[in-house]
Amino acid sequence: MRYVPELTDKEIKDNHDILEERLKVYREKGLDFLKTRELILNKTGPFRGKILDVGSGKGMMALFLAKAGYDLVSIDNDETMLRLTALNLAYEGLLSKVELHFMDAYSLQFDDNSFDNVTMVEALHHMDDIDGLLAEMDRVFSGRGKIILADFNKKGLEIVDHIHGRGGHSHRASSIGRDDADNWLKQNGYRTERYDDRCHWILIAGKGTKDAKEKL
Repeated sequence: MRYVPELTDKEIKDNHDILEERLKVYREKGLDFLKTRELILNKTGPFRGKILDVGSGKGMMALFLAKAGYDLVSIDNDETMLRLTALNLAYEGLLSKVELHFMDAYSLQFDDNSFDNVTMVEALHHMDDIDGLLAEMDRVFSGRGKIILADFNKKGLEIVDHIHGRGGHSHRASSIGRDDADNWLKQNGYRTERYDDRCHWILIAGKGTKDAKEKL
């Protein structure tokens, strides 16, 4: 279902102030969300074709890609997260570049082969069914670009857990990690490359087409 929120100027400004303060707190602990996304884009090279962002969260990946000039589709099954994504995009005047959908990652409402690139950043640790998740990504992936998965490593999760705990909240994380995703992708015909920064791991996969090989 397409998500088109009504936002007020006050909401947009207030949300941005909260976001900036939260990013500052994370940076002080050594976790820089923007630098990780810069690394992802540096390792993948320019995107070509349609982009699907799975797991919008607060919209950090969607915002980063929109700022880089890309149009994309971003999905989440939590309307609160979609609203935060919309607010963050609206502050930068980029809401028109991202098509938001309320949707389950395990049941994507898109045709087969409909996206040339699929990203999921900092959402895999919320997932429990790696087979169902990656099978759906594989189904909608055209094979012409790449699938990018990135998430917190042990250090990153420790920082996130600490900050959530300081605010009186718990942070749920499943046991699924990069090795699980890497194994599934390789077993299903993908070539993969692995990268790391201080608080994240990154996995870039291509189907072995000419276009994918040039970028991997």
